[in-house]
Amino acid sequence: MDYDDKQSVLNNKNTRDVEMAREYCDEHEAHYQEHTCEPTWKDNGDLDIYIVKLHDSIKAKKEFVTKRNKKMKHIPKQYKKK
Repeated sequence: MDYDDKQSVLNNKNTRDVEMAREYCDEHEAHYQEHTCEPTWKDNGDLDIYIVKLHDSIKAKKEFVTKRNKKMKHIPKQYKKK
């Protein structure tokens, strides 16, 4: 069996997979001050790619994140910076 055959793909039909994709994006956004991250899904539900957007300023990023989180009813996990 090849390594690729053993890997599982995140799927948006599984709520834990959606949570894990969102957690990855929350962590990315915590580490990169002006980035936002969004998972995108294929038609069959499998994770396609993460879209990372670079904003002009931290203020612009925060406005975008506030609007997105309100729309999606998402509370991001807080990460400590190292």
